Amino acid sequence: MHRSAPVHVAAGGGIIELPTMAEVHVSRQRLLVGACGVLGPLLLVLYFGAPVLEPPLANAVYASNPPTAQVVDAGSRYHDLLFLGTWFQAVGALLSVVFFVGVTHLAGAATRLAGMLVVMSAAVLLGVVLAEGVFTLTWAGAAAAGQAGSARASFDLMASFIRVFPMVPAPAVYLSLGAALLGTGVLPRAFAPLAIGLGAAFALVGLAGVLVPAATIASAVLSGVQDVWVLAAAVALLAGTRSPSRP
Repeated sequence: MHRSAPVHVAAGGGIIELPTMAEVHVSRQRLLVGACGVLGPLLLVLYFGAPVLEPPLANAVYASNPPTAQVVDAGSRYHDLLFLGTWFQAVGALLSVVFFVGVTHLAGAATRLAGMLVVMSAAVLLGVVLAEGVFTLTWAGAAAAGQAGSARASFDLMASFIRVFPMVPAPAVYLSLGAALLGTGVLPRAFAPLAIGLGAAFALVGLAGVLVPAATIASAVLSGVQDVWVLAAAVALLAGTRSPSRP
């Protein structure tokens, strides 16, 4: 039989209040969601940071228009690293999406419009990441097989996603998530407006990226900022700085 009200027991000369089953369930959910919010950004940091440790790969990936010979050489030489990096990106994005949806649920906003938009936006975000991963794998595989044309085409498609990400997925996720968190106690109060600000910044960069290719640098910077936001929010959730609101 599940307890819906706290039970008080005497222990050591005092009274201890035992948590209800519902409170234990919420606590476990917070632990799971918070763990996803920590692991997700860490995997994404590994994904974005790996090329920096290999200058030839970084010169190809971060160049605006590298020659085909350089693209093929980097894809062939770092075939295994690119495959591993794709795994880091896909799993890191999945764990981050679990965090977004989980926090929305803990905030009691899953059935509100903002909460439903979080779920929809998170699905779009994950789809974009997986599509980018497909082109990364194709680039590496074609380069290793000596198929220069396929490697070049796959590389160019992969590189285009840095412009797609701030157009719709990132703004939609953070604007809706910030709206879902407003007025709830699942995270400290500052996280909601910060999420809205981050979403607005992504939207502006996405628009600028259509007209000015150099805006992709700002997109990369914001991608780093979002990892910090998710990680900080996850730590705050795990620390239990606020009690989750009840729907």
